[in-house]
Amino acid sequence: MEQTPKANRIHIGFFGRCNAGKSTLINMLTDQPVSLVSDVAGTTTDPVSKAMEILPLGPVVITDTAGVDDTSQLGPLRIEKTEEIIKKINLAVYVLRTDETPTSDDMHWLGLLKQQHVPVAVFINEIDGVSGESYAKKPVSLEEWATVIASADFTENARRSELLDLLGGLTPLDVEGEQTLLEGLVEIGDTIVLVCPIDSAAPKGRLILPQVQVIREILDHKGLALVCQTEELPAMLSSLKKPPKLVICDSQAFERVDELTPQTIPLTSFSILMARFKGKLQDLVAGVEAIHNLKPGSKVLISEGCTHRRQCDDIGTVKIPMWLEKKGYKGLDLEFTSGGAFPKDVSRYDLIIHCGACMLTRREVLRRIDCAVVQGTPIVNYGVLIASLHGILERAISPFMNEIKM
Repeated sequence: MEQTPKANRIHIGFFGRCNAGKSTLINMLTDQPVSLVSDVAGTTTDPVSKAMEILPLGPVVITDTAGVDDTSQLGPLRIEKTEEIIKKINLAVYVLRTDETPTSDDMHWLGLLKQQHVPVAVFINEIDGVSGESYAKKPVSLEEWATVIASADFTENARRSELLDLLGGLTPLDVEGEQTLLEGLVEIGDTIVLVCPIDSAAPKGRLILPQVQVIREILDHKGLALVCQTEELPAMLSSLKKPPKLVICDSQAFERVDELTPQTIPLTSFSILMARFKGKLQDLVAGVEAIHNLKPGSKVLISEGCTHRRQCDDIGTVKIPMWLEKKGYKGLDLEFTSGGAFPKDVSRYDLIIHCGACMLTRREVLRRIDCAVVQGTPIVNYGVLIASLHGILERAISPFMNEIKM
């Protein structure tokens, strides 16, 4: 893992009307031609993202969006995509021009950002020699909506410095902060055993992201990370002078690892650690009751946060449906989504089964879980579901019992 994963970065969205200067500012900020720049209105169509480092924020993803006043034939679709970006970002920059008065469109979008509690920086871009100082004399006050800065200097270095200072003064929404995947679980000298099955779905030549992140955290805590496959676990455990502090396995190996691991050794999965890391393990455990209420015809949504190529033994589309049927939940009406796709209306589902969400930001995971909770739809993730189906949920969440109200 050579760089910070996008899911762990602060996401910053740039918004504004057509030709407000969003793309120019992004190219200036990144010092790269990330977005196409033109005097023609509506040049930016689909959202364009770039990962980079910005001090003092650190690793970020910057996303350029289409103009909020796009009136072209595809304008409504572009605006809909821009609305989706609002639900995923941690910070926003709203760009205005000094030669134009704020419109109802501007106020509407600033209102949407405020409604989603996204910290906003309004950057007033100097255009055609009209200074930002004169902008303050216009009739619309923006201070009630956001932190505002008017660029009185057209030089790139000055505007870049002003924008960086503006962003650095904001507190991003819904970021992981200092909490880690193994928060409170590992100390100096602790031995953690990781069970990582290598099957046809495993990426060639590398481990999956949660496994890499856990190994790194164990090393950061000066612990010992021991990695094996499922059937090698007994040999691994017997080779140790004392039992490991914790065994962490891939959720799909839960049943077998539970059999091979003495009950005196705590056991959990990467997926459950991710659920806790993203901040909503409590709600995902609460959704377990709905599993027992499934019957023929029940509508179940199985949602993946990434868009990996499906394998013949894919966990979401193959193994989970197989396990459900094996446990007696037959005739279910299953639907599948992946990547950024997630229905706005989830009230029609009897249960949502979500992946560990290692590729999604914490903000996006919280949004999806809150969407389900508000609409009264139970939601679990892969780790919680699989542990429940195999009768080992209590053991799998036992390391976190002080954080969960059963």
